[in-house]
Amino acid sequence: MLTENDWILSYKSSFRYDLPASIIVFLLALPLCLGIALASGAPLFAGLIAGGVGGVVVASLSGSALGVSGPSAGLAVIVFVAIQEVGFEAVLLAVVLAGVIQFVIGNLGAGVIGYYIPSAVITGMLSGIGIIIFLKQIPHAMGYDKDYEGDMSFMQSDDYTTLTELGHMIDFIAPGAVVISLICLGILLLWETNWIKQYHFRHWIHGSLVVVIAGVLFNQLFISFYPAWALSGNHLVLLPVTETLSDVLSLITLPDFSQISNPAIYPVAVTIAIVASLETLVCVEATDKLDPYKRMTSNNRELRAQGIGNICSGLIGGLPITQLIVRSSANIQSGARTKTSACMHGILLLIAVLLIPNLANKIPLASLAAILLVVGYRLARPTIFKTMYQVGFYHFIPFIATVIGLIFSDMLTGIMIGVAFALIFILLETLKVGFHVHEQQHLNKTIITLSENVSFLNKSNILHLLNNLPKKSNIVIDATNAKYIDYDVYEVIQNFKVEAKRKGINLLVQNLRGFGLLKPVERTLPITKEVQQALTPNEVLNILKSGNKRFISSLRNKRNLLEQANESVEGQFPIAIILSCIDSRTSAELIFDQGLGDVFSVRVAGNVVNDDILGSMEYACKVAGSKLVVVLGHTHCGAIKGACTGAKLGNLTGLLDKIQLAVESVNKGEMTENSTLDYPHEDQVAERNVEMMVEQVKQRSKVLCEMEAGSEIAIVGAMYNIETGLVEFYN
Repeated sequence: MLTENDWILSYKSSFRYDLPASIIVFLLALPLCLGIALASGAPLFAGLIAGGVGGVVVASLSGSALGVSGPSAGLAVIVFVAIQEVGFEAVLLAVVLAGVIQFVIGNLGAGVIGYYIPSAVITGMLSGIGIIIFLKQIPHAMGYDKDYEGDMSFMQSDDYTTLTELGHMIDFIAPGAVVISLICLGILLLWETNWIKQYHFRHWIHGSLVVVIAGVLFNQLFISFYPAWALSGNHLVLLPVTETLSDVLSLITLPDFSQISNPAIYPVAVTIAIVASLETLVCVEATDKLDPYKRMTSNNRELRAQGIGNICSGLIGGLPITQLIVRSSANIQSGARTKTSACMHGILLLIAVLLIPNLANKIPLASLAAILLVVGYRLARPTIFKTMYQVGFYHFIPFIATVIGLIFSDMLTGIMIGVAFALIFILLETLKVGFHVHEQQHLNKTIITLSENVSFLNKSNILHLLNNLPKKSNIVIDATNAKYIDYDVYEVIQNFKVEAKRKGINLLVQNLRGFGLLKPVERTLPITKEVQQALTPNEVLNILKSGNKRFISSLRNKRNLLEQANESVEGQFPIAIILSCIDSRTSAELIFDQGLGDVFSVRVAGNVVNDDILGSMEYACKVAGSKLVVVLGHTHCGAIKGACTGAKLGNLTGLLDKIQLAVESVNKGEMTENSTLDYPHEDQVAERNVEMMVEQVKQRSKVLCEMEAGSEIAIVGAMYNIETGLVEFYN
């Protein structure tokens, strides 16, 4: 049964979205394919072949739902130089070999490289491409079309730069192009208003399609009524016109396989394969980031698809292919949902070349410029810059570096600049995340917790921290979570052990298991019957003391609590029963670092004793085998405070009456042997209450008294200080 999301993304239900999107991508791809072929020094038909193969072949094989492939401006310079050196037929052979290389590295799993490109760089690439598209299309919108469509480099083929072109175009403004681009921009803005959105036809007729039709109509009006403003020549799409099949075949160039022994071919093939693969991997990550349904593309599958695409393109005379962010982003912004759109755009390219070249040649570049201006703006919206700034400088600076790098160089160089900045900040982050420090003020304790990966980059910070620790302080170094510790760091900690003794520092090092790759800390196993029976009451007491020591040091034994619960299904063997207060800050399992099935926990306000609790203690010790009874009081106890102030409230009154004996005893000056004299009055009552409850357990339970006399169990009192976490036991 299809889920709602499956239905949304099914080919049948998505066709009404994919069809209009494919037409828009086709209209944009036409001049881009021609422009890149022109810049490559190749026949114009080679660019159209590559566009068709990118749509029909690559999109069919690719796992990318919204990616669009075709000839890349990033490869234009490489192809241009190669054609000058070895000729176009030999370059086609190099494209075939590049495809084979891509297919092989896809099978070898090289696509994983794409996953290591930081998100800030991908976002920067999208914004940078958006700015470049916007700047590059302004001259076309004004009617100055000297620079070829699809050029993404700062240094242009017309000897101007992206920025100087904006000043140079003023001398060549075509009024007809300005009028058409302004009208088309107005239509695109109108198409996004609520007034248009209310009409159902908007789902089938995209604003960009209306813009292209409007551009053609207005230019025809200019031709008929105001020829001075009419656009012609390089202001329009210029497809090669063919009338017969033989004309088409005459435009196709086949690779020269006799050049297979030419050593100059192979560096070209390797270069094309590497550059095309890198551009593809980056564009795949960017396209997935833009995908509203957040689908993930297999990079290795994409490399294999691109490889097969380049093999096919080279065999029939086409330029090398990569996935392209300009066309992919236009595809997404046009509402495409599945790869049907990319496939259909390739089919439409072939239909236009074979059947309607004269009609396609009526499309003004100014109307296409209006579409790309909107595409560019959406990729580089100001809100994106604001969001990246709010994320933090460690992400914002690589983002900005990528944007600037793209604008003033080319796509691959810009990405490399962004990655370089990202690596610098990754190193800076690594310096900080090797450990974190927690200071406990009440115990003058500093807890240093090592991260999973502690490299030599962390050595300086750790050394600085340890050297500046105060004398006679309490220091804990916890390596429990560490999976890798560099030897340099391990050596620093070992040396500090000697230094700590000299400075009188009380040092506890937890789970420092060596250096290099470390085995995980072994889990603490559930208490078994054999272990429980072998323990003496004093050993159980020491287990609880050790657990409390870990607690106050923010340490804990590694446990799988669900595993402990499951393994105790057949029987439980707790080592102690602990009577504590219901206070939310006094969970016995946490205070003593015990797991499920390790201790019995009885909780009642004021940790008072009654017959039911005594019965529970007798069951725990006589039946279940526990070796220790603990009555645990705590500081700042609400029940004790209520008893001291004479509070009265329903059934609570009877409970507080049980504490009154302790209140009266303290008022008479009768306190525990271990009483802390600087404790507040209420805490002194809590201590005395613990002592009296221990006495009641011994007096009122013959079973427990006899077991204690036979050294089978011990019955002790304890006080928990909620400020320090320390538990003090009373004999």
